[in-house]
Amino acid sequence: MLNVLGNRKRSCNGVTRRDAITAGGLSLLGMSLPELVGAESRQPAGFPGQGPAKNVILVYLFGGPPLHDTFDPKFGAPKEIRGEFGATSTDVPGVHFCDLLPQVSKWMGRSTLIRSARHHTNDHSAGLLYTMTGKPAAKVQPAVPVLPTQAPSMNSVIEYLSRHEQRELPASVWMPCYTGWGQSSIRPGLYGGFLGRQYDPFITKCRVHGKEAKYAYPERVKGEVLLPEVTLPEQLTLDRLNRRRSLSEQFGREVNRLEQSGAVEAFDRNTRRAFDLLTASNRPNSPWRAFDVSSESPGLQARYGDNLYGHSMLTARRLVESGVRFVTVTWEVFEKANIDHDGWDTHQRNFNILRDHRLPVFDQAYSALCEDLDNRGLLDDTLLLVMGEMGRTPKINAKGGRDHWSYCSNILMTGAGVKHGYVHGSSDRIGAYPSDRPVGPEAFISTVYAAMGLDTTMSIYDPADRPFPIAQHGEPVHDILA
Repeated sequence: MLNVLGNRKRSCNGVTRRDAITAGGLSLLGMSLPELVGAESRQPAGFPGQGPAKNVILVYLFGGPPLHDTFDPKFGAPKEIRGEFGATSTDVPGVHFCDLLPQVSKWMGRSTLIRSARHHTNDHSAGLLYTMTGKPAAKVQPAVPVLPTQAPSMNSVIEYLSRHEQRELPASVWMPCYTGWGQSSIRPGLYGGFLGRQYDPFITKCRVHGKEAKYAYPERVKGEVLLPEVTLPEQLTLDRLNRRRSLSEQFGREVNRLEQSGAVEAFDRNTRRAFDLLTASNRPNSPWRAFDVSSESPGLQARYGDNLYGHSMLTARRLVESGVRFVTVTWEVFEKANIDHDGWDTHQRNFNILRDHRLPVFDQAYSALCEDLDNRGLLDDTLLLVMGEMGRTPKINAKGGRDHWSYCSNILMTGAGVKHGYVHGSSDRIGAYPSDRPVGPEAFISTVYAAMGLDTTMSIYDPADRPFPIAQHGEPVHDILA
């Protein structure tokens, strides 16, 4: 279990708070085994989706990427709106991206671009919750808590729907760390909610460092994804395991012993996963080695980029190749490491930060991911998503930044299950509001599920056996689907 006691800290709106949290992908709270068995008996075995998108990789640009400086440049607008960057043609005639995304622009022909995403929640945590679950926070406040009554994330829904599969790796993974870790905090939106903590995504840890930049603190994050440490439950210790037998053999014996003693409830999917992790280093063919990118060629690693996000996206490719259905790579703010204090939350120095750090890292890593998947024949089975929890204001502020703006943003969808070379919706002349065909979080999530072949009207159940629609009553946007 990863226990973090939060300290007083700065958030982007100056609010300070103290959190006491429990987070992580292995030691989770949830239903007892009888409750779990009862809940699982409602659904048939196997994953119910049979759509073109067998896997999903979501690149979540936490902080709020500006549409003007990414996928919807307003080169005809006044300078205080259009900003300092130019526009570059994509491989789809008439569609332009920011000129600092030259490599990603070559993949528009395999993508759908939503230019009319919107919602009303102009807050980081509340926006993360809404865009990942399809259900807004009950109350928008400076510190939206993680609650067991909240709707589950897309990651958790996929974990839940995959629960009957025989698999060693989890169905969903969240990298490189839980959102808020870099600020000694926790944010909602990635967890199992009313499904229970046993359906949280598998959450990795990371090691981060940075070198000095020309600003007051480093901005470009180096680092790598790490598997979390695991511990055995109290009933099992390595000391009591017979060292003369293999750990897996001993694990089976101990499980049988605990089943007979009535303590089997401790052995849910996450405890068994802990044992898999503990034994992975002794198994040359362990699927957990998908997290180790060292076997990839130096040239491919360099193609993704020598930084945390390049490492994370390469790991994401290895995970979907190994059978993980839903991988989220989220951009984190690492205040506590004195690296990257902003993420994509550029209230000041927007153009410096994007020019020198955000856009080149994203352009290199995302285009490498598309190319790598395509070369391996995986892009036809994998849907890539790029989004944030909000956009940013059309008008540049006095500090050279853009502020929170959830009323219009972009979502890029590349690969399986969506139309190619298609732009859905548009923003107005200054990028303030959608001009037509707006897409809210409920509709977007429903569209992703439909691309995976899921029945978006199906229900998932909380521990009290109450049904909830997986897409929170959202309707798929059929114009987007291939």
